[in-house]
Amino acid sequence: MEPHILLESMAVTAWSISADPCRVRMALGLPALLNFHYGDIFLGMPKELSAEVASSPELASTSEAEQMYLITVARETEAGMQGLIPVSRIAGLLDVSVPSANEMIRKLDGRGLLTYEPYRGVQLSPAGGRIADQVLRTRRLWATFLAEHLGFSPTEADEQACHLEHATSPDASDRLAAFLGYPQAGPLGRPIPSSTVAKSRPRDVRLSDTSVGVVAEVVAILGSDPVASFLSAEGIVIGGRISVIATGSSGVLVECASRQIHLDRSVASMVEVMPADMRESR
Repeated sequence: MEPHILLESMAVTAWSISADPCRVRMALGLPALLNFHYGDIFLGMPKELSAEVASSPELASTSEAEQMYLITVARETEAGMQGLIPVSRIAGLLDVSVPSANEMIRKLDGRGLLTYEPYRGVQLSPAGGRIADQVLRTRRLWATFLAEHLGFSPTEADEQACHLEHATSPDASDRLAAFLGYPQAGPLGRPIPSSTVAKSRPRDVRLSDTSVGVVAEVVAILGSDPVASFLSAEGIVIGGRISVIATGSSGVLVECASRQIHLDRSVASMVEVMPADMRESR
């Protein structure tokens, strides 16, 4: 049933969604409207879908701009582009200059989210791929919701979903998927990636979850720029090897480049590593 949204308490005229779906972007805005009429789906979520609800450490550690680069690479790969994707292509799709794209790509490469080869192009790393999949999953679930329940056209639904994809937690995405009956594709026919929970890779672990005696290779830095800079200054970089000396409630003591470094548990949770024995079994 197509609902009429009546917001008399907000002194807003009632409009028929079926008559004019685009007018749902009214005085309260789309997030407030969704909470008003479908709040039971997202029980426990704040009234505004802010970026703070992104409880996933990987999502929380990347900005909206960084996520846009990752999903742009993912969509090009999804569209059938083979191998490395030229930086100029990414810059054109995002409507930014090539130097700006180069700067961001080098930054994401340094954090283990992209693999960059100068003069050739980029591709997603496993960590970057997981972030891109989660954002695209959320976007296509929202687009499906907007098309099926608010009457948006497929194109309009995809455009509106772009405003929600960066501000929805994986948990909320999973609730949305359940509400929609776990659709396999969005309204534009593009596949909806599966939940990151189902796709988690047991071989790569967070440094905070390792045991004493583990020797591992750093495969991704998931923290913000200050965290990444701090770790780099301490010698903890992508491809580096570290040994876990001690663990406790306060953090993790590791040895890196013949130095012992104590990392707070919150910082250690931003370092993704591959234990040596698991690497050898790949």
